[in-house]
Order: sequence, then C-alpha cells, then structure tokens
Amino acid sequence: MEKVLLTGVTGFIGLHCCKQLLDQGFAVRGTLRDSVRKEEVLTAMKEANTSVENLEIIELDLLNDEGWEEAGRDCDYVMHVASPISASDSLDEEVLIRPAVDGTLRALKTAKINKAKKVILTSSVASIFYDDSDKKNYDEKDWSDIDSNKITPYAKSKTMAERSAWEFIDNLNEDEKFPLTVFCPYMVLGPALSPDLGGTNVLIQMLTSGKLPGTPNIHLGIVDVRDVAQAHVDAISNQGSDNERFILCTSSFWLYEISQILIKAGFTKSPKFRLPNFVIRFAALFSNTARESVRMLGDPQFLSNEKVKAILNWQPRPVEETLVDTAKSLEGQDQISIP
Repeated sequence: MEKVLLTGVTGFIGLHCCKQLLDQGFAVRGTLRDSVRKEEVLTAMKEANTSVENLEIIELDLLNDEGWEEAGRDCDYVMHVASPISASDSLDEEVLIRPAVDGTLRALKTAKINKAKKVILTSSVASIFYDDSDKKNYDEKDWSDIDSNKITPYAKSKTMAERSAWEFIDNLNEDEKFPLTVFCPYMVLGPALSPDLGGTNVLIQMLTSGKLPGTPNIHLGIVDVRDVAQAHVDAISNQGSDNERFILCTSSFWLYEISQILIKAGFTKSPKFRLPNFVIRFAALFSNTARESVRMLGDPQFLSNEKVKAILNWQPRPVEETLVDTAKSLEGQDQISIP
C-alpha cells in the first residue's frame, strides 16, 4: 500500500484530500500543528464514512525544521496542502511570506531526503493574475507580479512560495529530481467535513445570513473542494501532470448571480440587489470587510481550466451544486460578524 504524507490535514482542503486518499486505498500520514485536533480529524473521517485504519496523524510545525525528515520517512508521495496562514489573517508581508516559503521548502526537502516519487503542492490563483495590466484572460503561463501595485500581501506570499518550489526542483541534481505538480485553485467552496468551515465558505454564510443589503460589483471564480481534492489525488498516478501547474476553477460569476442561485434554492435572505460601487467605497471608511471588497471591484477576470481538463480529465460538478451544498452545510453553524 502506497503512503502519502499530507500536510495540513485539519484544513478545509486537507480533510477532503485525506478522505479521498483513504477511500482510494492510500495510507495517509497527516500532519497538524497541534495534536489536540487529532480527534477532530478522526471524527470527520468517521462521519464521512471513511475508514481510519490506514490513517496516522502526527504533529509537525511548518515553521520549524524539527521532525520533517522523520515525517516523510517511508512515504511514497508528499501532498503539501498546509498553509501557515489564510488570506484574511494578516496584511503584514513579513508575517505571510517567510512561513509560506519556508513551509513549502521544508515539504520539498523531506521529499528529496526520503526519495519521494512525487510532490503535489497546493498554491493559489493568487500566484497568477495580480499585475498592472488590463488583461482579462489568464492561464497557467501567467504569473503574478510581486512588484505590482495591485498585489496583496497574501498573493505575494503565494507567488513567492510557488516560485521557490519550482526553483528548488530546477536546482536539484539529475539523480535527485522528482516530479512536482502544482494546483492553483480559485475560491474553494463546498461542504466542510469539520467545524472549521474554511475561510472562503464565510462568503456564502455572509450572503445567506440576511446581513448584507446587496452584493458588491465583484466577479469570482468558484471551484468545489471535492473537485480540488480529486485533482490532487488523480495527479499522483497521472504522469502527464508531472512538472505542470494547473488552474482549478469551474466557472466565474458575479456575486449578484451567486446570490440569485441561492435565492432560487430557498436561501431567501440572500441579497436581491446590486450595490453601486460608491456605496462600497463609502462603507470602506467604516468596515474592514468593505475595505477588502473595494480592491476587487471592477471588470471580470477569467481563468482557463482547459489544461486540467485535458491532462487530468477533470470534470468538476456544476457551480450551482457547489453553492447549494455549501449553504446547506452551513445551516446551524454560528453566524460570523461583519466588521
């Protein structure tokens, strides 16, 4: 039985990767920052009807060298899903960049030391479309400009972390090389397997809560967490994905269109109107949420998913299914505040 070292097993994407790996016959060594959350993972798997017989959970710190070599021992593959910090946790570049880069390099180094067959890395579309151009269509050949006036600290950290991964692979000796596959998902939604909803699911909670008077003029790409996990698992055995990066985005919608889908599905508290841009800009004087929204106002951007469909035969579920499943999974959860 082949074994996968899976970092960030407690995360929104990590739990779904864990479930699909176990369901497809892999053994999993999952890592978490604090062993107190071990039961959370075991409970999530059991509630998802997934056997934990081949699941091992260890404590491992992305920001510390200790334990990494041992973590990768006897693992055939490394799946680095963990992120030391989320997009909304900090606006401080120093807080974001070093952990993102160093955590990625530690995962790659343990793969090298333990002669892993392949590494699968979770990056983000944030590493693709932040630049100063008026470009609207992007694919895997595009990279965010870390010197752009538009780039956020989070996007800069994801771009630098992914670039460091490719540079690491390029600098290996021929007898040390192993394949790297990188996935760049857009906004990941879907049913959570644990009380940790995933930061992006907060958007759906905000829309269905009735607390928003209308939707900002924002255009977003959406992908289902189950389809993200499936792509990660499929890449293990698909040699066509070796040393490639893939955008994961099912399709793109205006927030207003997302709200209309939710209303039709019975979530009638979702906003029924679009908010003019000047309203968001005024609200930004008083609200952190509105302040972040201002950056995203404007023309849509489109990201191609043709490559992942062609190479991995990726067939994502309809966005409507993702939105409704997400909203249903959030029912009964504690409501977030909108500062």
